[in-house]
Amino acid sequence: MTDEQYEPWRAEAEVHYAESVVATGRTVQDAAREAAETYARLLPDGPATPDHHIWHAYDGARRIGFLWIKVNGPAAFVFNVAVEPGLRRQGYGRAIMQAAERWCHANAITRIGLHVFAHNAGARILYEQLGYAETGRNMAKNL
Repeated sequence: MTDEQYEPWRAEAEVHYAESVVATGRTVQDAAREAAETYARLLPDGPATPDHHIWHAYDGARRIGFLWIKVNGPAAFVFNVAVEPGLRRQGYGRAIMQAAERWCHANAITRIGLHVFAHNAGARILYEQLGYAETGRNMAKNL
C-alpha cells in the first residue's frame, strides 16, 4: 500500500472496525472513539510503523479488499482483513488469507493469529475451514 493509499484506507478501515464494535452492543460514539484510538495506537507511524504490513488485494486491476498483519518474530497477527462489500462470498476472503499464509511461510513465520467478532459468522466459518482454531472467548452483558 502506498502512502497515498494509506489515509483513505485508514479512514475506511476505522469505520468498518467501529461498525463491528457497534454490533457488539457499544454506542456509535464509543465505537468511533475506540476505532480511532486503536488505529492511532497500533499504527503510530502509519504505513511505516515497524513490523506492520498493509496490502490492498487485487483481482487483475480490480481492488477486491485488503490485509493488515503485524509480524512478531516467528508469529504474525491479522489485525484486519476485508473484502469489498459487493464482492463478498465469492472466495476473495479465502484467497487473501491463503496469500497471507504464503507470504508468512516465505518469511519464516510459523504461526498466524487473528481476532474475529462473534457476530461475523461468515468469517468464523471461513477461518475454521482454513484450519484456524479458537484459542479464547470474550463474553459481555449489557446492563
